Amino acid sequence: MPFMSLNFLSKSRVQLCVSALSMLALSIVTIPQADAAVRKDVSEYAGQRCNPPPRGSGAIVGIFQGFGESAFVNSDYPEAISRYRCFQSMEECKGWLYTMQSLYSAGLPRAVKCLKR
Repeated sequence: MPFMSLNFLSKSRVQLCVSALSMLALSIVTIPQADAAVRKDVSEYAGQRCNPPPRGSGAIVGIFQGFGESAFVNSDYPEAISRYRCFQSMEECKGWLYTMQSLYSAGLPRAVKCLKR
């Protein structure tokens, strides 16, 4: 019997040490915080309509392609929505994408992105 209790005690000590070390590691490791919150006050009509600017121009372009509710009351098919806008800042572009996804949520969007050209 004394050997069984000694074996049990050594296993429980190892488990205790492993638990303590894992808790210490979790408290030390920091999780990166997200960037500033997305602006939620950006209009659907924000930015300017534009043609694709040349690469390397530094222009910020927002692209949204998705689906919205049809204007017709009895329509079973969603309306395709496609928007291409140029913005002054990346924050404004991301806010515009948030607004577009909020307004046109009838189905998954096909393209939602902000690019710096």
